[in-house]
Amino acid sequence: MTPTARCVATLARSNMSEMKMARHGKLVDQIKQATRACFSALRTAHPEDTFCAFALYSDESAMTVCPSANTVSHLQQRHEEDPDDSLYYTWSPAEWQYEFWGHEHFDGVQAEIDAFHDAPHSDDEFARFQAQLFEACVAALAQLRAEGFFDDHLVVFSVSDWEDANKEIAWAARLNSPAKAEEFRQWITNGEG
Repeated sequence: MTPTARCVATLARSNMSEMKMARHGKLVDQIKQATRACFSALRTAHPEDTFCAFALYSDESAMTVCPSANTVSHLQQRHEEDPDDSLYYTWSPAEWQYEFWGHEHFDGVQAEIDAFHDAPHSDDEFARFQAQLFEACVAALAQLRAEGFFDDHLVVFSVSDWEDANKEIAWAARLNSPAKAEEFRQWITNGEG
């Protein structure tokens, strides 16, 4: 390869990388805006509730991003009904009171997801998209956490039908206090999660 050809190839790779980073940044912003709008609307619609947890979740096929939120009273009720599995109810957004509430705020995010899935793609491209989507969700939640949007409430990102304990532990640590992250780590590594 000539020096000119190498230079052109390097520039092309650099431009592709910059485009991917720009798309990722746009996705993080979309998810962050949707999350803020969703949970702000939920708090406004239910001022009588005392919230204790907020989450986004997806699925192994990276087909969706969905919201979930829980209240102190709902969590206490679940703990009383099933005390042996209390951490499951604490950390599992599918069991929370407002699971899927406000999903319409994520229509723009869903359009991005659908556009990827509607286009032909390889297994490698899917793996990159899945990783990018999951990271965008965690990054959006982490930014909102840093801005104080979640106060000291539990914040979760989870993926249904997917098992990667190391990733899940890292996400919990990134989004929560060290004590909460350790609680999650112990629960997931003891085979309960």
